[in-house]
Amino acid sequence: MTKRYALDIFLIALGLATLVVQRFLPDYVNAEPRRSSTRIIASAPVRAEVVREPEGQLTFPAGSKYLGLTPPEGVTPNPFLEVERIARANGHVRDYAGKDTDMRQLLLAHAGKEYLFVLQQQAANEMLRHELFPHYYSDPTQANMLEGISFYTSQLLEAKSEDAKLIYMCLRALKEYWPAQKIAQAALSTSAHVQARKIQSAADTATVSGYHRQVYARELQKMASKLKSRA
Repeated sequence: MTKRYALDIFLIALGLATLVVQRFLPDYVNAEPRRSSTRIIASAPVRAEVVREPEGQLTFPAGSKYLGLTPPEGVTPNPFLEVERIARANGHVRDYAGKDTDMRQLLLAHAGKEYLFVLQQQAANEMLRHELFPHYYSDPTQANMLEGISFYTSQLLEAKSEDAKLIYMCLRALKEYWPAQKIAQAALSTSAHVQARKIQSAADTATVSGYHRQVYARELQKMASKLKSRA
């Protein structure tokens, strides 16, 4: 009797063990491997860095005390911060007339000052690059816009700017607004200034700014040559 009782217990235990195995083993076998919670993000392909052309260039005479935008002594507020202030005050507007008026008044207020050439370049850079040329490319026939390009181009030329690309863009826009002789003279004078810098400081041509100056100086020479050949 005792042996039969022990056998019954053994069989019951074996049956329970079989049920447990049937219940849990398939889930364990068929379960997918547990995924790691760490996300692996494929890195973007490494591209060679492209050296971009500087947006604007200010030209200073050799040994200028305003190099690096050192403010004029005893002049307050700092006039070299005024163009930026005007740009911020006017914000992004479709009608740039108010901003243009403020810039012209600024230049008039500092007329005759020895540091005027800095303001002329700052104002021209701001107005031409951020206001006038965007409008020009959308509608190149607006008379007021061409007058504005003409005005700020004259400021660059008076300041003896060596921003050859910007002046090149201006002269191309003014091809039907300025006489051909005036455009050719402006192109040659700017090109001469840039090439003089190359002679005075050969190391300057190794910089990004210097490289682009020389490229557009050659384009200005070509422009002047074409205009002279047509005359």
